[in-house]
Amino acid sequence: MEIQPAKSADEKFYEVIDRHSALIYKVCYMYAEDREHLKDLYQEVLANLWQGLPSYRGDSKITTWLYRIALNTCVSYIRKNQRHRSTSPLDETAYAIADGTDERRRQLSMMYEMISQLGRIDKAVIMLWLDEYSYEEIARITGLSRNNVASRIHRIKERLSKN
Repeated sequence: MEIQPAKSADEKFYEVIDRHSALIYKVCYMYAEDREHLKDLYQEVLANLWQGLPSYRGDSKITTWLYRIALNTCVSYIRKNQRHRSTSPLDETAYAIADGTDERRRQLSMMYEMISQLGRIDKAVIMLWLDEYSYEEIARITGLSRNNVASRIHRIKERLSKN
């Protein structure tokens, strides 16, 4: 049996990004104002992941940790860089990231548009719920209580179903 050499920090980072870039991109997309802002958010998340990866202990799933880093980064970045400018829609970007038929892409684009109208925390909660995280996991990632997560999801679903 051949012993594999330990992976370098670079290799670990690139492996995580290769496996989970869609998750990171999705979070950034939900907080982006336009394509340039999307690129800025994505780069900011990557920088924070690079800095934080050595401290990842494996106490939670890597996707849970990635969500937390991505969400915190996006919310913090937006707070620090409040922009009030005209934005171009990200429809083409949503269309490009969706797999499947044109109808599925159209539906996903509409869903993203409705979710983009939510507040910062509600966006995070509903994205995690759509990715089938448990209420407990969502609470751990967002820092909310489990009951708060449950009531937020209920209210968000009601709001989105009215649209």
